[in-house]
Formats: sequence, C-alpha cells, structure tokens
Amino acid sequence: MQWIVKYLTSSIGKKQIMGCTGAFLALFIFGHMCGNFQLLNFDQAAAQASYNAYTEFLTGFNPLHFPVKMIYLIELVLVAAFALHIFLAVKLKIENKIARGGIDYEVNARKGKKTFATFTMIWSGLFVLVFLVQHLMMLKFGEHYLYMNDKGEIVRDMWLTTIQMFANPAWAAFYVVSMFVVGMHLFHAISSAFQTMGIAHQKWTPIIDIAGIVYSIVVALGFGITAVAAFYLGNQPETQALIEKSRALQPQYEQQQKEKAVQKAAFVIPSVGEVEVSFNAEI
Repeated sequence: MQWIVKYLTSSIGKKQIMGCTGAFLALFIFGHMCGNFQLLNFDQAAAQASYNAYTEFLTGFNPLHFPVKMIYLIELVLVAAFALHIFLAVKLKIENKIARGGIDYEVNARKGKKTFATFTMIWSGLFVLVFLVQHLMMLKFGEHYLYMNDKGEIVRDMWLTTIQMFANPAWAAFYVVSMFVVGMHLFHAISSAFQTMGIAHQKWTPIIDIAGIVYSIVVALGFGITAVAAFYLGNQPETQALIEKSRALQPQYEQQQKEKAVQKAAFVIPSVGEVEVSFNAEI
C-alpha cells in the first residue's frame, strides 16, 4: 500500500496519471469530432433527423440498466478525468517552478531548447477549460427547440440548438480560433505523454511526433470545418423554417409532458381503493 502512495505523490507518478487522463480525453475528443461530422449534411431535414437520433441514442443508452442514465455517469467520468488532468498539470507546473527557485522556463528534453507549444502548454490547457465550460453551458442550457421523432415523441432538437449556436458569427469565429488552440495543445501533449510513459526511442519517437501532428491537425480542422458548415446552415431560410416548425410543437409538447406526469403519478401513488384493500387484508 505504501508504494501506491509513494507512486501517486511522486513526480513521475503524477506525470503518468496526467498522461493517461490526457490520452482518455484525446480519444473522447476524436469520437466527439466524428459524431459532429453529421453537421456537414446540407440537407437540413435529413441532418436534423440523423443528429437528433444520434443524441437520443447517447442520452438513452443504458445496456446495464443503471438506476440513473448512463450519460450522467459518462459525463461524471469525463469531468473527473478533466479535473484531475488540469489539477495535476497546475500542481506539476508549480512544483517545477519551486524546484527551479522561481525561474520560469520550459525545456524540451529531447531537443534541449524551448518550444512554443511547451511554453504555452499550461495556458492553452486553461484556455481549453474555459472554452469547454462556455461551450457546454451554451449547449446544455441554450435555447430549447423541439422535434418530433419517428416514434411520434416530441423531444429536444439538439441539431437546431447546435446549428443556432454556430449561427452567431462571433461565436463561430471564436470556436474556430479555439480549435487552433486545442490542436496546439494536443500536438505537444501527445508526444509528451508517450515520453513520460517511457516510450521514447530513436526509431519510434519521430513516428509518434508525426502521428501527434497529424492527429492534432485532423481534430482542429475537423471541428473547425463543422463549425463553418453549421454557421452556413444556421443562416439559411430552410433552417429558419425548421425553427418555426419547432415552435409550433410547443402546445403538443406541453400536453405530452402533462400526460407523462399523470402516468407517473398513477404508477407511483396507489388509489384509495387499493389502500383500503391492502389495509383490510393486513387486519
């Protein structure tokens, strides 16, 4: 047990945990980018149907029948991984600065000199944190549009929420710039993580560096292109027509919610007759 504590409190241990959480987040980012490619469909009605089906699958996916939605557990794991990653990055930054007597510099161990990505690593990471909080707030608590799925249920239209978020030129521009910062952060983080894990070899290190560059460029461009496409779609007449259609579903949605509330109450609260029968049976 003592060795675990020693490992977790050591510099190498903290760096390796930070590298593992970073790798986990990098995989999530890539998967999220692939899901966002559905925004590249310029047939608004088809894109609306496919993207909302995708988000419904994500929010309703629960193969292990947890008492709470699995999406909440996934979000909790992601938040925990990101918080741990940021905490360790800041802690290591402070410890390194103290160890150097307060002299603030960064050195690339392999090349023996500073790099821009290394120097800005902590700041790009904190920028990504602020961006993600703002991004999630705008999506999760953004304007609520409605959509009738193929089952006849009226659900939240996340496609319209996403498209309309990017319809704002200021936010779309900020998002594209943010993706450049994310790509820059990933570029250094990938090679640094492999080096921290001890995977540094004259043959494999250049390949890892190239793979890191390709990955960071693909991610930055992938998200950037979807943002530009969403900006274009958000300002098209067809999309505005879908917004009006969404608003027209409001009375049906309210009625649907009332019916669900009644059904839930009927399922939870037994009738007076059932209570009396149960009481007499006990007597």
